[in-house]
Amino acid sequence: DLGEHVFPSVKYRYIREALRQDERFSEHKFLEPLPLSYEEAASVHKKAYLEDLRELNFSKRVYRSELPLNRMIVDAFFLAAGGTLLAAEMALQHKLGMNLAGGFHHAFADHAEGFCYLNDVAIAIRVLQKQKRIRKALVIDLDVHQGNGTARIFRSSRSVYTFSVHEEKNYPPKEKGSLNVGLESGTSDEQYLEALEKNLEYIKSKFKPDLVVYVAGVDPYENDRLGGLSVSKEGMARRDILVRDYFQEVPMLAVLAGGYAINTQDTVDLHVQTCEVLAGFR
Repeated sequence: DLGEHVFPSVKYRYIREALRQDERFSEHKFLEPLPLSYEEAASVHKKAYLEDLRELNFSKRVYRSELPLNRMIVDAFFLAAGGTLLAAEMALQHKLGMNLAGGFHHAFADHAEGFCYLNDVAIAIRVLQKQKRIRKALVIDLDVHQGNGTARIFRSSRSVYTFSVHEEKNYPPKEKGSLNVGLESGTSDEQYLEALEKNLEYIKSKFKPDLVVYVAGVDPYENDRLGGLSVSKEGMARRDILVRDYFQEVPMLAVLAGGYAINTQDTVDLHVQTCEVLAGFR
């Protein structure tokens, strides 16, 4: 628990409890991950940076995280990243795997940024590629903030396509991805969904992935503290349905990423709604 920090870490417990209490999810497996190994993390992250995390060395590589640096938080990131890798493996077996954490897309190979110490999405992709379980991956990042770390990590890769729809005039400074769609502040449902669908159609015609990674941040929501878009709760559901339906034939890994609604329960409800959509309940 990060206490008064703007990142609502308590949401993870509330999301899990809500899904566990929903009998529709009783047929779904709830798995406990193992922490990611340092060797797996090193498939993306530089040795000196990982040493800083291991030794709790608050260096220039770490301070831009905007998070405390302590053993509990570092261990939580390694556990969350292990969850993303496990969910990716489950996606390859069962067509869908969801990590009820993850989506730490501001972490770069050599430094932390924006509440992110490990780029779990990039690590999962790289590990599966090294194991030759996938060749090509598509990252669909719909967090209100561009996944700058992910874009930088894969900017020279022909096997990973990074697609981001985000608020243009918001954190972070933008990195070049495969396809960046920056929206004006105040963009509401119809404009948002039109931009998303048009570009999903384009990507589907150009790129054939073995795995889709959906970074399903809920901070485009109209009442989010750190976002300036104006997408309604129903608009967010329609967003998730679009992503689900465009790539139904491809294994999908989903991670929850950001959400900072004024009312934390709204954030929890939106994440649960994403789980409902991807599970086919909506």
